[in-house]
Amino acid sequence: MIVIQDMEKSYKKSSSVFESVSFTMEKGEIVSVVGPSGTGKSTFLKCLAGLEEMTGGSYYIEEKEMTSIPANKRPVVMMFQQPFLFPHMTVLDNVMYGLKFQQGSKKEKTSKARSFLGKVNLSDYEAYMPYELSGGQQQRVALARALVTSPSLLLLDEPFSSLDNALRQETRDWVKRLLREQNTTAIFVTHDIEEAMIMGDRVAVFGEGRLQQIGDPSDIYYHPKSTFVAEFYSDGFMLNPSTFVHTEKLHVIKHGETNARSWKATIVNKRMRHGKVFYDIKLTDNQKQLTILAEENYQAGEELLIGIEKEEDLITVK
Repeated sequence: MIVIQDMEKSYKKSSSVFESVSFTMEKGEIVSVVGPSGTGKSTFLKCLAGLEEMTGGSYYIEEKEMTSIPANKRPVVMMFQQPFLFPHMTVLDNVMYGLKFQQGSKKEKTSKARSFLGKVNLSDYEAYMPYELSGGQQQRVALARALVTSPSLLLLDEPFSSLDNALRQETRDWVKRLLREQNTTAIFVTHDIEEAMIMGDRVAVFGEGRLQQIGDPSDIYYHPKSTFVAEFYSDGFMLNPSTFVHTEKLHVIKHGETNARSWKATIVNKRMRHGKVFYDIKLTDNQKQLTILAEENYQAGEELLIGIEKEEDLITVK
């Protein structure tokens, strides 16, 4: 179990700060951390890894306090946006480097490194040099190097950001599958909300210098507890400072239909996704752009009325 209590990091001149971060992780759990740039997501990981000092709070791994333990003594491994492989070492040697400070014979370490190369489908590449690999393959080597040490906590700082969309999705899928197979406890930082929902058993939303909300990805999406989470993480618009209207509750109002609330909107664009028709619309009153699902055929520039069926569809936030 990993326990983080009132953890904070502050600078005299920086926007990448956070305060009062508290949550507990079970063995094998993956928590995605998502938020806008400059909210302290990467700094949070560096503090957990011991690469930066915390200015407040504490955290424990298996009941052992980590704050005073040097980075190289913590059972924590961090993966960055770039794989940072040693260019003068082969793929196998790069993976074995993670075992450099562990006990065991060279034969045992070689066998273990080869085993993890197999887990990331790179057994045939052990004699290759990093420059001979694709970006996705390099990230697989970096992941094997991280997991071969059996860390108590794996920290991933946007490891897929440099990959194109197709490769990013493929790499993301097998990384999550491998973490599950190894029962690895991990914290995954991303600025991509969809990616956070896919990767995390829970999602922690950072914003405005603090942890705004943590919970099941879908629960946060449908039930945001703050104005920040509603506007950043969910789809919809703020009706007033404390009331949020979720896109899922909106529908096009037909002639003669009665609704609890309604708003004028204009069609901006029509697009299809997974065989369904979606419309990008812009509200007349506040120029907020939304995306709604509709079966009817509309054209760009066409005006329509959207609404909610009942007052209970409104969400109260702080």
